[in-house]
Amino acid sequence: MTAIEVRALAAPEVGRLEREEPPGRGFVRAMWELQEAGGSTLLVAWDGDRPLGSGQLDLRGDVPELRNLRVDEAARGRGAGTAIIREAERQVGPGGRLTVRVGLDNPRARALYERLGYRGTGEMTTTSYEYVDDDGVVRQATETDETLAKRLG
Repeated sequence: MTAIEVRALAAPEVGRLEREEPPGRGFVRAMWELQEAGGSTLLVAWDGDRPLGSGQLDLRGDVPELRNLRVDEAARGRGAGTAIIREAERQVGPGGRLTVRVGLDNPRARALYERLGYRGTGEMTTTSYEYVDDDGVVRQATETDETLAKRLG
């Protein structure tokens, strides 16, 4: 195992990551288009040439937000999620503030963020959306999230 490297999605990597997605998902292409338009960066964690996970650093609002953080199941527990969060914090910079929204049904993710200094704000958001699951099936979901925030020192 090599050290985990986190970097912004680069043009030559888009096609490769798209091929690893279920048909119809379109996440990587959508993130690339947002990145090219400015204000959003898809941070990808790599172990050598193998992608482990990613997170979207969204800078378009008043406060930067880390969104869509996911780590491949086989890579969980190896530090990829932490590495993505730390890179997002580095890009926001000292004195900045970074937020994340965590589903109330995801205590494992919340525990990770809290270990890294994020605290609940009490701001709750309920969102309904469609997504394409790992088998390429379109699903609908509704989730309630709490916004967590961290002042970067």
